[in-house]
Amino acid sequence: MSTAALKTLFPAPETTVRRPPAPSSNGTMLVDLAGEDSFLVRLDRMSPSQRLRAYRSGAFSRAERARWACCYPDEVPMVNGEVEWIALGSADLD
Repeated sequence: MSTAALKTLFPAPETTVRRPPAPSSNGTMLVDLAGEDSFLVRLDRMSPSQRLRAYRSGAFSRAERARWACCYPDEVPMVNGEVEWIALGSADLD
C-alpha cells in the first residue's frame, strides 16, 4: 500500500481548526491542516490494526514511522527492546 493509497483511504479533513486569535488580530485565526498535520490526522483516524497493517505494507515513510512511534508507542512492534524496523535493519543475517 502506497502513501497515495493511504491518503485515499484516510483523506485529510477539508475543515480548518479554530485557534485563539493573534494578539494584534480582532478576528479568529484559522489554521489549515496541510502538510505535516494531515498525516497525523489520518493516523489518528485509523484503528490500531489499520496503523499496523499500513506500516507492514510499507505505506509509511521513515519520518511517518517515527511520528507513529511517538504518538502510539505501545502499538509499535519491538524486537529485543528496539523498534522492529531498526532491529531488522541492523540484524546479522549470516
